[in-house]
Amino acid sequence: MGRARARLVGLAVVLVFTTAACLGGGGGSTTTTTSANASNNGPGCQFIVASEAPRATIPIINQTVFLDNATANPTVCYDKITFTFQPGGGGDLPPAYTVQYVPSNAPAVLNSATASLTGVRAILEVIIHPASETNAGNLTYKGNLRLALATNMNHTLIVEFLNTFPQPSPDPNQSQLVWLIGLDAKRPFTTDAANSPPRVSVLVRN
Repeated sequence: MGRARARLVGLAVVLVFTTAACLGGGGGSTTTTTSANASNNGPGCQFIVASEAPRATIPIINQTVFLDNATANPTVCYDKITFTFQPGGGGDLPPAYTVQYVPSNAPAVLNSATASLTGVRAILEVIIHPASETNAGNLTYKGNLRLALATNMNHTLIVEFLNTFPQPSPDPNQSQLVWLIGLDAKRPFTTDAANSPPRVSVLVRN
């Protein structure tokens, strides 16, 4: 009788361990790690395709759009810098852009605050066209030349509007806007454009 009871107890122990393994009891540390990664990187961050290579689009509008706002905000996956334009100028479509890393001695950078700011180790140049900050002599963008950044930005140290470089084109539909994004190091980035309202975003990966 005692031996039969011992066998039953042993079988119960085996069943407990088997059930725990099937229910993930033995993978408690894996579950904790996954939660930590999700907390640090955010769900889906690994699916964002980004690199240090230049990104550019060709113009799909032939009328100037006018800069209305510029913002810089941190998110779980990236720093997001967005340039927003007044709707209507290009049929509510975003302008073309080129975003690329440039050296600190590039012509557009030499006399900028970005070049001399402590901690800046890499500079993204953002050229948007056809676009302007003035419409018939009236300023459409009334924000700061240097955006006020949140204290919890991940890698962005400065976002600066170079409204005097390059010189304005005689043809308003050939005009360009140039912004600089100063980072603590070269980081993978990607871009995004959308309408309603027209806007172009630069996403610097964490």
